[in-house]
Amino acid sequence: MSAHGGPPTTGELLRGVVALACVVAARLALERFDFHLDAGHGGAGPLFSLGFLIVAGHVCGGIAAFVRLPRLTGYLLAGLAAGPQGAGMLDAHDVKALTLVNTLALALIALQAGAEITLPVLRRTWLSVGASAIAQVLLVIPGMAVVFWALSSWVPFAAELAPGALVAVALLWGTLAFTRSPSVTLAVLGETRAKGPLADWSIGIVVVLDVLILPLFALVLAMARSQLLGDPVSLGMLTHIGQELFASFAAGVTFGLVVGVLFRFVDKERVLVLVVLSYGVTALSVYLGYDTLFVFVVAGFVAMNLTRSGPALISASETTSGAVMIVFFATAGAKLDLAALYALWPVVIALFLARIAFSIAAAKLGHRLARDPAPVRKNAWLVLVSQAGVTIGLATVVGDALPGLGGKFASLCVAVVALNELFGAALTKWALTRAGEVPTDTAAHDEPARA
Repeated sequence: MSAHGGPPTTGELLRGVVALACVVAARLALERFDFHLDAGHGGAGPLFSLGFLIVAGHVCGGIAAFVRLPRLTGYLLAGLAAGPQGAGMLDAHDVKALTLVNTLALALIALQAGAEITLPVLRRTWLSVGASAIAQVLLVIPGMAVVFWALSSWVPFAAELAPGALVAVALLWGTLAFTRSPSVTLAVLGETRAKGPLADWSIGIVVVLDVLILPLFALVLAMARSQLLGDPVSLGMLTHIGQELFASFAAGVTFGLVVGVLFRFVDKERVLVLVVLSYGVTALSVYLGYDTLFVFVVAGFVAMNLTRSGPALISASETTSGAVMIVFFATAGAKLDLAALYALWPVVIALFLARIAFSIAAAKLGHRLARDPAPVRKNAWLVLVSQAGVTIGLATVVGDALPGLGGKFASLCVAVVALNELFGAALTKWALTRAGEVPTDTAAHDEPARA
């Protein structure tokens, strides 16, 4: 992942702000004269949206770096400010039109994550990651379910539920609270170039939790459908999930070996090959129902550990990822639902803080069981705050699977994710810095430069 260099100088920052102001002024002038860049739906159009988010994200990312925040926090805020919930420079159709860019970004993030998990790292972290994952399952899911049940009187769609249905919905909430954000965590690791026990643990835990969430979510959703809709709970569903995970693993191994072979015979066109393969494998994974993120993580691991093309894969990914990452996280910011946050803000804040509290308790239990080193014990919980696309995707599934209640449940979930997403990146960077794992040259760049 591209490190993006250090913060901009004051002069560079001002020039960026002026450039962004010129783009905004041009957009407003076109609207003033009733000239639409996309006559089909009257919005800005995908090309303008792409260019605007790159400029706005670059400027806001620079501002974030200037004040010692992760650049992706600036990207998120740029998307939030320009999107449907903010100034309305981009509408929902414009944001949706950038799906192809987001697909590539997710593939690059996962590939680089897998390539960071080397065999020596696995040998060092398997006990710690395993203990932490078990602790998260045992404490976060039931703990957050109890919190949701206690707050149900203040949640309109849950207040009138029968006891059995309320328990099922509360467990569903606890399961979604268990999810983390591989994309945010791995992007911060790439930006800071952090290396050490906490960085290794962070990669391992977000990947393991992403795999564990699939069978857990399927089981709890089946229970909720049984209580609310009368559908029978089928163990065949869990068998199907297991088969999908195995197939995803096999697909990732195959893709990793293919990349390893191709990169031995291709030199100058590696970036093009990587882009084409990423889109092709993503389309195939979606069609076959595989876990796309898991496929790419396994592929990166295989390419790094079982072929000689690992360094070339990382180099090609970093070359491609600069503007792609800006658009990916700016688009994520544009999708945040502030209306739901405003409507239920006391409940949202309570759920946000409770999730952090249970994550801290679970992290401390896991680290005590694994006897982790001090940098991991003291800082790991900060890495566990972020949530993003995985959680929102599962919330959307709930909305479709539970007619009536599901849409309201998803809106509340997205509102809590908005806080986790905005604060998670900054807390992750803070954790890595406190642990002393950010390289000294990067730390030096964190000093705001002067023109």
